[in-house]
Amino acid sequence: MRRSLAVVLVGGAAYGMWRALDGSGPVIGDLLTREGAVPWLVGSAVVNLAGLALSMASWRSTLAGVGTALRWGPTAEIFGATVLGKYLPGPFWSALAGVHLGRRNGVPAQRMVTAYVLNSVVVLLTAAVVGVLAAPRVMGEGAWWLLPVAVALAALLWRPGAVLRAARGAAKLLRRPAPDLRVADGDLRRAVVWEVLSWVVGGAHLWMISVVLGASGAASLGLCVGGFALAAAAGAAALVVPGGAGVREVVLMVVLTADLPWAQAGAAALASRLCCTVTEVLGAGTAVLAGRLATGRRGGRPLALAGEAPHGT
Repeated sequence: MRRSLAVVLVGGAAYGMWRALDGSGPVIGDLLTREGAVPWLVGSAVVNLAGLALSMASWRSTLAGVGTALRWGPTAEIFGATVLGKYLPGPFWSALAGVHLGRRNGVPAQRMVTAYVLNSVVVLLTAAVVGVLAAPRVMGEGAWWLLPVAVALAALLWRPGAVLRAARGAAKLLRRPAPDLRVADGDLRRAVVWEVLSWVVGGAHLWMISVVLGASGAASLGLCVGGFALAAAAGAAALVVPGGAGVREVVLMVVLTADLPWAQAGAAALASRLCCTVTEVLGAGTAVLAGRLATGRRGGRPLALAGEAPHGT
């Protein structure tokens, strides 16, 4: 069963990658032939990998906040598997991969699911906040409507337990048992900070691609970083679409037309998809392999450092 799941996960990710990149060959060929393009495109892959590493640090802090601290080896293995899982259609593959590998590394299934849900909230909220960077160019004077999003992030950093209070309120409204959960405030704050940095650093890859296509240099940096965060969040919300293929590109094209003609905006969206897909699949695959090797060197012993329930709300 374990081997079958591994084949399904890797094979499905490869299929999702192929579907996401199908038909983008001419666009990529045009990019590569532009003068001075190669260093910028290589740089875009490097910064996107750095953003992925920062996102892994955020996930690790979330898991530590709910009571289990993992070493970096098993962290890389589990996080890499959840990234590959998003290329399969359906909302549960990433969580299933995380639960399976987490149990093997000494993390209870319920705790892993809790960390997965909390991290998803952190990812979407921080994406919305970083997306505000694109608002002045896209929405003009109407950008002030997004101010409450920034206020929400500030409130989360000040009182991270607000997430749990909201969950308890929703449970009460739905007449369901309130979740019995405590999260360490410090770890959740660190998760939020890491994720914000992940969006900012990873989003810079779109700016580097856009510069090759004629974007207005440093003036377009905020537009590209914020637009990428919003588009990635929209793609993540489209649970039935592997990797958010199609959804993310439409959002990116709409945002980028504030600085680029429609054709160039479409080319940037497709090139961003290629960059993200290749770096995620290769980076996540390498992380899984490195984590497995680290586990093997330790003789397959559980690598979770589980302790007392965390302090905080």
